[in-house]
Amino acid sequence: MDNSEGYAIELRRIVKRFPGVVANDGIDFKVHRGEIHCLLGENGAGKTTLMRVLYGLYRPDEGEIILNGQPVQMTSPRAALNHHVGMVHQHFRLVPTLSVEENIVLGLDEGTGPFVNFR
Repeated sequence: MDNSEGYAIELRRIVKRFPGVVANDGIDFKVHRGEIHCLLGENGAGKTTLMRVLYGLYRPDEGEIILNGQPVQMTSPRAALNHHVGMVHQHFRLVPTLSVEENIVLGLDEGTGPFVNFR
């Protein structure tokens, strides 16, 4: 697949439904390599759901995830980490004495994190 536009992450037409609610309804989200983005919205707008889809905590009902021009299936957080996608959870789930990097790799098995020396 062509990645001429240089997107590191593309979420295309992501739909995620729960009983009685559509949390994400055809969401498109693109991030170029090196960019930093912030998702803002009201409580219940679907921000966390969208990030959980990207991180493999939820499977989308429709749509696709493309990383560096290649379609991928995020079937679990482990799959996301294997694709170098990490998630720092909301403040109540952070370990305050750890750095951002350490919080991201907290769930990795020893020795499996990219560029992490656990010794």
